[in-house]
Amino acid sequence: MRIPSWIVSFIALLALAGCSSYAVVSDYDSSMPFGSYKSYRWSGEGSAGIEDDALARNPLIYKHIRAAVNRELQAKGFVLKETGPVDFLVSTHAGIRERVTVGPPTFSFSYHRGYYRRGFGYYPAFWYDPYWPYPQLTYYEEGTVIIDVIDAKRNDIAWRGVVTSILNNHESPEEMHRQIDISVMKVLAKFPPLTR
Repeated sequence: MRIPSWIVSFIALLALAGCSSYAVVSDYDSSMPFGSYKSYRWSGEGSAGIEDDALARNPLIYKHIRAAVNRELQAKGFVLKETGPVDFLVSTHAGIRERVTVGPPTFSFSYHRGYYRRGFGYYPAFWYDPYWPYPQLTYYEEGTVIIDVIDAKRNDIAWRGVVTSILNNHESPEEMHRQIDISVMKVLAKFPPLTR
């Protein structure tokens, strides 16, 4: 019995979704005074000024990411100031890339009606194809959000957090906002870094 190709594709997609979750990395300059950081402001050089940035083309998503960043930073005790001196500036950027994963090849096994030496019956046979077997290809979109923390006094980057995940087709804006909130929460869990 031949397995329909849509079942194989569905299983591959489930396996991909199961391991997608969120990939989070961060890096920082250990010479920065993270322990003295108390207040922040958004950098004027945000995504709105970068043409190829995904957030420049999606101002509502940019707005929601900013709100999520503010919520996470304020939960950590940092104070947002619109004017006056601050300890650090925050900037965020995003990108979307098309990705493909190559899985193991599929094998087509089926039964064909044929003749035995005595009588009529069934015998197993492989389909012949000069390019067979085919690898499983799964196409998807991967989204990356970058959050930068810039030391205000030195005007130099102090910390960068990057979160990457597979972009889903969301049923509602609330579902999309939930994924953004989780992404921001996961990346800012690494800020401020534990310095010695």
